[in-house]
Amino acid sequence: MSWPYLHTLVNHFPIVLTVVGALAVLLASMFERRAVWMYALSTLTLAGLTIYPALLTGERAANVVRKAWYIAPDVIHTHESAADITLWVVAVTGALAFISLITLIRVREALSPAKGFRILVGLGALASICAVSYTGYLGGKIVVESPILASPTPPVIPVPGPTSNPIGVPSTQPLQPGVNPSNTSPAQTQQQPQQQAQPMTQPQTPAPKPHTP
Repeated sequence: MSWPYLHTLVNHFPIVLTVVGALAVLLASMFERRAVWMYALSTLTLAGLTIYPALLTGERAANVVRKAWYIAPDVIHTHESAADITLWVVAVTGALAFISLITLIRVREALSPAKGFRILVGLGALASICAVSYTGYLGGKIVVESPILASPTPPVIPVPGPTSNPIGVPSTQPLQPGVNPSNTSPAQTQQQPQQQAQPMTQPQTPAPKPHTP
């Protein structure tokens, strides 16, 4: 399994978990349900745990596809810069969600975490949605919106021709009789087509004189 393929499998986890966790935080703030808060905080914690594997596989995948003809190097650099920022945003939000989850588990009668944790987790979830959405958009532009692939005409890729006559392929240049092709130099081979056979002329015999008595 290659690194680009592995990255496409891993990078969806922090995106989906962050979006679902942020929506769950919004619902938990509206209805004040303990079960909803625990689900939201657990989902954001998992998002923080999966963000680093997505970044790690992305760095390995960038080293593989960076020299591909259909990839624009500037787009990869922009995606990597956004991914570095997203790592910290989602990881910090996941850490805050984990701390809030621990406090909520310890206090069994509490319906929600403390007000300060609710505000921090809510702001972190909002920032995480913006970060993963923008980073995912830049990642999609690497191939889906590649300028080379979006061109209506296919690119012309020069293919180097053979430098020597392949073994087993007969030469199309005529050779003189008695000349060994393996001992013929390139200069002699170029001069051979220019040499033409001279026509042979037969000597003319004088006409017989008439006999006189």
